[in-house]
Amino acid sequence: MLVSHNDTGYSAYCFRCGPVGFNPHGYQSIAEITRLKELNAEASVPQTKELPNDFTLEIPVEKFTWLAKGGISVASARDNHIGWSNRLGRIVMPIYDRGGTLVYWQARAVTQGQSPKYTNPPVSKSEILFTSGNTADKGRVVVTEDILSAIRVGEHCPAACILGTKVSDSQAAQLSTFDRVSFWLDPDAAGHTGAAAGKRTLGLVTRADIISSDVDPKCLSNRKMREILQLTPNHRYST
Repeated sequence: MLVSHNDTGYSAYCFRCGPVGFNPHGYQSIAEITRLKELNAEASVPQTKELPNDFTLEIPVEKFTWLAKGGISVASARDNHIGWSNRLGRIVMPIYDRGGTLVYWQARAVTQGQSPKYTNPPVSKSEILFTSGNTADKGRVVVTEDILSAIRVGEHCPAACILGTKVSDSQAAQLSTFDRVSFWLDPDAAGHTGAAAGKRTLGLVTRADIISSDVDPKCLSNRKMREILQLTPNHRYST
């Protein structure tokens, strides 16, 4: 049985029986409500491209739940420089270029009532392409919508995240260097539309196709992910 905890309460999932219950925390205290208002106000303040000044790789255990649900381990979080900002009250995911220079970051709300869901520096993301895995291999690359999905897919084959559902001209140019581009976006209307548009765009210069699944890539087990990617059961991908 898997027992999970977040800001709303505790839940349990039995791998034989399915969901077996939820126990809420109850009403928020005045201190919690005040803190939430402070976090939302902080998130609305214009940010710089630099990471929050209190950024740390030490993520509070109770906040790590969001990463764990996406199949991200502590080691994987460290390898990808994912950290925490107590001032923002958010998980922070930096993106670096090949030279190790910070080019972008996303801060994800992990407390109920925080808004917006994501906050980021005031720079265009149209030229940003987060990559994972051995992208020096120019065979096939799998394109995802979010960073965590790219990290998970990157454990099995080269992956890239376009930070949304629409591939920009700059991102398309970077992806066109691969022999095959597979779009694996989230299974919702925006994801379907974005994948179809991406396939049309990349299909003009290279082989492009679409991968479908009932849930986001990051929510799948490694075994199911390899199955969908049509990798052999004994396949082991090394970066």
